Amino acid sequence: MVNPGLIYLLGAVLLYFTKGKLRQLLAVAISVVGLLWVYNLPVGEGMKVAFLDLDLILVSVTDMSRLTGIVFAFFGLCSVLYALVFAKKKFYVLSHIYVGSSIALVFVGDLFSFYFFWELMTISSYFLIFDRTKPITEQTSYYYFIMHLVGGISLLWGVLLNYSVTGSILLTTIEHGLPFFIVAVAIKLAFIGVHTWLPKNYSNVPLHISVLLSAFTTKAGVYALYRLLGAVSLGYAGTISAIIGVVFALKQTEARRLLSYHIISQIGYMIAGIGVGTTLGVAGGMFHLFNHILYKGLLFMVIGVVIYATGKGDLIDLGGLSKKLPFTTFCGVVASLAIAGAPFFNGYVSKLVIKSGIEDPILKWGLYIAGIGTALSFMKFMYFGFFRKREVEVNRKPTLTMKLGMGLIAGVIILIGFVPSVLESIANLETGVNYFSLGYLWESSQPILLALIIFKLAHDLIEPHEHDHVDRDIYPFVGQGVNYVGGVLSKVQNGDVSRYILWLLTTLAIVWISFLF
Repeated sequence: MVNPGLIYLLGAVLLYFTKGKLRQLLAVAISVVGLLWVYNLPVGEGMKVAFLDLDLILVSVTDMSRLTGIVFAFFGLCSVLYALVFAKKKFYVLSHIYVGSSIALVFVGDLFSFYFFWELMTISSYFLIFDRTKPITEQTSYYYFIMHLVGGISLLWGVLLNYSVTGSILLTTIEHGLPFFIVAVAIKLAFIGVHTWLPKNYSNVPLHISVLLSAFTTKAGVYALYRLLGAVSLGYAGTISAIIGVVFALKQTEARRLLSYHIISQIGYMIAGIGVGTTLGVAGGMFHLFNHILYKGLLFMVIGVVIYATGKGDLIDLGGLSKKLPFTTFCGVVASLAIAGAPFFNGYVSKLVIKSGIEDPILKWGLYIAGIGTALSFMKFMYFGFFRKREVEVNRKPTLTMKLGMGLIAGVIILIGFVPSVLESIANLETGVNYFSLGYLWESSQPILLALIIFKLAHDLIEPHEHDHVDRDIYPFVGQGVNYVGGVLSKVQNGDVSRYILWLLTTLAIVWISFLF
């Protein structure tokens, strides 16, 4: 067996040396071949490589890794179609490295290979974001890189600690160096408190790049949570993240910032499901990873079309687009109902499995409250963006390939909503949940009905208003503190003394973090 991520990485090299229609056709062909390759992978191990005195397992397929790989590859294809007409050479090359490293990460079986592709994801996504001609993305991409560099160093430190104690590099639940793995995973999946890199970047990059980013980085973090931290109880942490993410999202008027905070909130559902540790909870968390990539990616595609057609991305400036962009509006409605957990859409399926795997009533009520906020957010998104009466000029219509990419995803969202067994068959897992019992249908409809009442009563409060976007973020101050300490140390005449002081401060920080956990 060959790791399917290598198909994308080799394809990126070919894309660098092609141009025009040939590059477009090759990009689609690579994505189609990659998807078929992932879909047909048999469960098991293969392709071991000896490196120094280690055995690197470059292919290790489980049912859940196959589930994750399929949705990564499928969305990779749809994102290529979406960007096909207006993407530049940089996007074609870097996007295939990014998607390829994400898929490769899912199918490796050892910690060092996992770390390598983890960092390759960071590097390729950094260069996707970076744009020297735009000061805002030059600044935010640097912030993104520093945050993920901290996560990467934490992961490497954890891998080395675990290996030094166990002598094993197998990709399995971690027993040693746990604090460092937690930090690495928390940053990658944008857990509340270390989430600040996400809205800063996803709302400022070109529309097709934000579509791509929405699917992979945080979901790689969720997959790492599933593989590495399965023994850590994080149910309450996930529920808190789900609620706080919703609160932040409701305050936004810029559509991509609203969607960014809802990534954080929906990741909370996955953390809660995987964190409770029950069979249904873990299955629901991984199902939600699959479903979230589809509906959140589609939502970013929808607002991308709006920006492409009108040049506007703030809900304050939008409205009246339902008649001018009917297909885009339809896709927006489908994705909004899916993320809200409405029956007969894919989000309903995975949220139901998560809740079926949770027995703690506090966690259930927390996710119930988050569900009300989610439904309210997307009523705001769709009504003020598309349905309220307002004349917004549409300068150009979405391309055929943009519609194709959105249509494929919308179709799968609806298919899973009506036939949940599709997910179960891919994951080779029977949940035993009766998805269409009247009790479940009514329970899942309640948050949407309550949100509708709140939206009607508090319309004036929810309506987008002009306000300053303030990111409450301590990390720039931390960075300034590090620079200050570095400046002081640079003035110390004796270089050995300077190094010893820096070593002492680093050791104290590591010891302090270890005691916290």
